[in-house]
Amino acid sequence: MNPFKFIWGMFFRLFPCPIRTVLRRVGNPGRQSPVLVTCNFYITVRRLIRKLDDMDVWLLIADSKGVNVWCAAGGEEFNTHSVVSAIKTSGIQDLVDHRNMIISPLSAPGVQAKEVQKQTGWSIRWGPVRIEDICAYLKNNQHRSEEMKRVTYNWRERLDTAIGPLFPFYFVGAIGFLLFGQHLLLNYLAISAATFFFFMLGCPWLPGRSGLTKVIVLEAILAISLVAAEIYVTPNTFSIRADLIIAMVMLFIYGSELGGLAPTMPSDLDPFLARLGIGAVGNVAFAGTVRTELINGLRELTYYREKCVSCRSCVEICPQGCWAFDDEKHAVLTKKEKCTACRACIVQCEGEAIKAEAKS
Repeated sequence: MNPFKFIWGMFFRLFPCPIRTVLRRVGNPGRQSPVLVTCNFYITVRRLIRKLDDMDVWLLIADSKGVNVWCAAGGEEFNTHSVVSAIKTSGIQDLVDHRNMIISPLSAPGVQAKEVQKQTGWSIRWGPVRIEDICAYLKNNQHRSEEMKRVTYNWRERLDTAIGPLFPFYFVGAIGFLLFGQHLLLNYLAISAATFFFFMLGCPWLPGRSGLTKVIVLEAILAISLVAAEIYVTPNTFSIRADLIIAMVMLFIYGSELGGLAPTMPSDLDPFLARLGIGAVGNVAFAGTVRTELINGLRELTYYREKCVSCRSCVEICPQGCWAFDDEKHAVLTKKEKCTACRACIVQCEGEAIKAEAKS
């Protein structure tokens, strides 16, 4: 384990944490052993190898610019070209007799299975969403249960996905208080941390679907408390006021980021930045993307039944389970309200029956 990369990948996940793109042997794989493909984000590779400890597999690490699968695929950094290049340059074709690779369905917005097969002759099999299920999937003859196909967002996942992207804000705030308000530094550290854990652990029970709507009630309570402190607690108003303002600011940051961190809800921040005309931050594009235009209501998800070729891709890769098949083997968008605009169904639909069309 590389301690520096582990700390960087865990607590500064806003920034890339790459590992070398290479073909790795896990255990003692042979010519019939499964081939897994993943991104080159250090934490993902480390966790996957740890889970595969008692398995014999080939692990092909493809370029994602050092970003995790979900974010890199959404930003089209982990894409068809990444996987095709990894296959052609790794030598894996000379080491196995089959032409099947297993890849996370969270990569579906960026990696087009049909195009990968066209360019390489390799077929993609969508594995389980969670790394924790990979061994059970492999031992069960590469069969996925319905549970393995869908994303979850339990308290462990909420803390894990949130700490990395949000810690830099916490860290920058600490530096600011250290330089300009040392008397409030301990207050900031304690209140910001407590607010983070309270919000992330309690967000499923807060009203609203998006992160910003979930913080509205909490922000209102804090605002009322701030006014009450000004009126009724005059001698200690400054300290109390500062504490409440810190909590309000950090709650807003946590809430605005939540949608971008949670695979179960659409982003608040990305479409907001797109409306402000901010086209991109680093490698992540906002303005003009299909995803942000779907969330902002400029496009709508449309389905052309006559074009459906019954490939079942939409059912297999939708992390929310929005699609189902009817008795005539045609796709049906049964849970449109759960759609997070990830675009996986659009990218993978072999008949091009699913589109994101501009509203007239």
